[in-house]
Amino acid sequence: MLKSQFASLVLAMTIVGLTLVGCGSGGAAFTAGLLQGLSQANASRGAPAAKMMIFGGPGHKTYLGCLTCSKFEADSVLNQYGQHGSRYSTESIWNRYSEFGSRYSSYGACNLYATDPPVIVGSDGKFYGRLTLNHYHPELGVGSQLQGWLTSTVCAE
Repeated sequence: MLKSQFASLVLAMTIVGLTLVGCGSGGAAFTAGLLQGLSQANASRGAPAAKMMIFGGPGHKTYLGCLTCSKFEADSVLNQYGQHGSRYSTESIWNRYSEFGSRYSSYGACNLYATDPPVIVGSDGKFYGRLTLNHYHPELGVGSQLQGWLTSTVCAE
């Protein structure tokens, strides 16, 4: 799927997510529906369900979890008991003190000025953008659709 098609899918799922979850719902519930909907939408169109993953650190070699997996999957960023959804894991964007959830690390998703934030990659190997609060990152891509979630949920005080 082309980047522009994926961006359109994300936007469509955002709208569908708002309708299904309802206005005023928590950010976590909305995002869970949005992220899971991405894979389901691909599958319903006859395409294989794309697993969207994030990688960070030098050379993006550290696996930070699956964005589109159910909160019950071990590697989901939405699984608070898993390695990638825990506020205590060093390989989690939820840990403010790790290099990936820090407001100060160049690898941190929560850093407004991150120069090398986590990348979003599909199971097909395609690059879709960066997971970051840095609105000006030149490779933001699909990550721009997740900045509200980062602000209100992952990076919230």
